[in-house]
Amino acid sequence: MRPKPDRLMPALYGGLIIAGISAIPGLNLINACCCAGILLGGFLAVFFYKQELTPDMDSLTSTDCVRLGALTGVIAAVAGTAISILVMLVFGNIAIETMMNIIHRMNVELPSNIEQLIEDGMREKISLLGAMFSLMINLFVDVLFSTLGGLIGWSVFKPKAIG
Repeated sequence: MRPKPDRLMPALYGGLIIAGISAIPGLNLINACCCAGILLGGFLAVFFYKQELTPDMDSLTSTDCVRLGALTGVIAAVAGTAISILVMLVFGNIAIETMMNIIHRMNVELPSNIEQLIEDGMREKISLLGAMFSLMINLFVDVLFSTLGGLIGWSVFKPKAIG
């Protein structure tokens, strides 16, 4: 039996898919549905890994999928945080601006102190502490849900029992 292929490239593909879905304004709304974009990235990492397996290699195991999902989550958290910081530096806080536009179009009257806090948040720039906090949150969420996506991939792509 030949050794299994390296997990890095499939995890990189899945992680970049997650980062793109999570960090691009508007597209990130996919994650409002039970972190569907993160689950998809973990699932696709297993799919890409399965494509590299040949019949003379050991078959896919659940451990492979868990490790692949976790590595995908780490890559996604780092790349997603970097993309989010770049988007915020280039375009500002688009998410809050969009939310405020929707609130104003709906003619919702916010309390003045809440509206002032939101406006202060729109003017605020990203800080090192804020970036580190964002990375920690992204690490937790991305690793958890991409690992679940990897396990979903395991249930779909596991070797079928011959019986």
